[in-house]
Amino acid sequence: MQSDHSVPAVNAMVFAESLREAGTDAFSSAVLAALNTFVSVDHCTLVNVAGQTATMAGAASRDSQPDALRLTEAYVGGYFLQDPLVREETSSTVPRRADPTVRSVKIDEASNAEYFERFFARPAISDKLSVVVPGAGAISFLNLYKSTRQGRFDAREKAAISSIGDFLAALTDTHNRLAATLAKPAVAPELWQRWQTLLSDREKSVARMLGRGETAKTVAAALNLSPTSVITYKKRAFAKLGIAKQSELVALVTLLG
Repeated sequence: MQSDHSVPAVNAMVFAESLREAGTDAFSSAVLAALNTFVSVDHCTLVNVAGQTATMAGAASRDSQPDALRLTEAYVGGYFLQDPLVREETSSTVPRRADPTVRSVKIDEASNAEYFERFFARPAISDKLSVVVPGAGAISFLNLYKSTRQGRFDAREKAAISSIGDFLAALTDTHNRLAATLAKPAVAPELWQRWQTLLSDREKSVARMLGRGETAKTVAAALNLSPTSVITYKKRAFAKLGIAKQSELVALVTLLG
């Protein structure tokens, strides 16, 4: 814990919702909301790396990002191997870390030109801070991003996140364990990723209710929306998910739980 009085005190209770959502697709959104009560973060992803394989365990953004799924799929599809932090933490020549840590690694644009262009320059990302969580079978990276409009993480923000690094690591581990227990493999991986990364919280709420048999009128009343808005959210969700039939939505919501 930092002794500098300028470091904001972090009340663990702001993560109560994150704990409740551990193991679900809403986990990353809850973590992002909690973090933004004391620091400014635009995006967060949770990536688990085991050898030459990476899986996306969660992703959230403060604003809807149309290219989020493309970037997510590209990263776990192989580009994570170009991430300097991943390379360092998974190197066979470096002793494996036993305890979690908060890391910030500056990208060398000259030697990582393609990686920098794809994951920083194009999506307008200015900085990345990662909570590295060692595990028996994989290393988890809870990655926090700032957009160029926010600038870089300052010393005060880094100190605040570092002060709860162990807590975030434990929360990440809890999520991974519950997600493994609750996982429903019948959901196609690409559809699961679209649901996690492309749909806004409102679109998910509308889609879940419609998928459970509610009508546009009852959803509108429950969410304080107009029926027209419900239909608009439904169309957006269908487009982002790549589905066209109500029966497909019902099947997806049933599998998601």
